[in-house]
Amino acid sequence: MTAKVIAVVNQKGGAGKTTLAMLLAGSLGNAGHRVLVADADPQNTALRWAGVGEAFPADVEDLSGEEGKLHKHLRKREDDYDYIVIDSPPAATAPVTESALRLAHVALVPVIPSPLDLWASEMIRDAIQIAREKNTNLVARLVMNQLQPNTLISREVIGLLPNFGIPLLSATLRQRTVYKECAAEGHSIEGLGSRAQMAAKEVDFLKRRVLALLRKVEAS
Repeated sequence: MTAKVIAVVNQKGGAGKTTLAMLLAGSLGNAGHRVLVADADPQNTALRWAGVGEAFPADVEDLSGEEGKLHKHLRKREDDYDYIVIDSPPAATAPVTESALRLAHVALVPVIPSPLDLWASEMIRDAIQIAREKNTNLVARLVMNQLQPNTLISREVIGLLPNFGIPLLSATLRQRTVYKECAAEGHSIEGLGSRAQMAAKEVDFLKRRVLALLRKVEAS
């Protein structure tokens, strides 16, 4: 099986790219899949996350030095994994981001419910459009991160999304302390056990929606 590639991208730092990438990769790994996290961000937060503990259920590698050759490097690894999740740097026009989008089947754009964050994401929207000139089957979705339901600002931002140009994934990540605990302890969300039960259900639903997107790409 050739790996399906998921690129987690955004222009703005602090949007939760690494959190989304690692939660998704961990959940896929716990489901029995062979998963590689390509840490393409020079800050190497994903690598540090996995390095804290000894039981993260996916391989995590520092590939930030590949830059514009990332897609060529990962094509050589596609037969070794079921899924490759790319944690990109906060730079829409960086060669490594362009390379990630050139290879990806699905691009996930995490957005915090703030107009400032949404505006800052416009550059990655444009980068995705450019990538589709070569990667014609690339599917993109916004993922609402650190959501606080029923707040005025969340409702206002969600109201702006239909005009953004990238559909919203029907799965969100709420603002939960337990996601920070995952990183601090080097675990997947499932690795935290019963204290993360609600969060684990949230991540599982996110995983299932992403897998549905990948099936859509495969069928196209």
